[in-house]
Amino acid sequence: MIVYAMQNETVDALAYRVFGKTTGIVEIIYQNNPKLCELPAMLPIGTEIDVPETVPEPKQKLINLWD
Repeated sequence: MIVYAMQNETVDALAYRVFGKTTGIVEIIYQNNPKLCELPAMLPIGTEIDVPETVPEPKQKLINLWD
């Protein structure tokens, strides 16, 4: 899915705007858009960014009291 950056928006702010969270999503966005790292932190208005349609839920680590 293609999303366009808004004024003064960073990659993590864009991830939060689209998905409502940033955990694990920012890394996927950078993998899908290798040229993003060449841009400033505040993305230029209208920058086209390829974001995933869905993001897998992070696996929750279980704590074992006996380890």
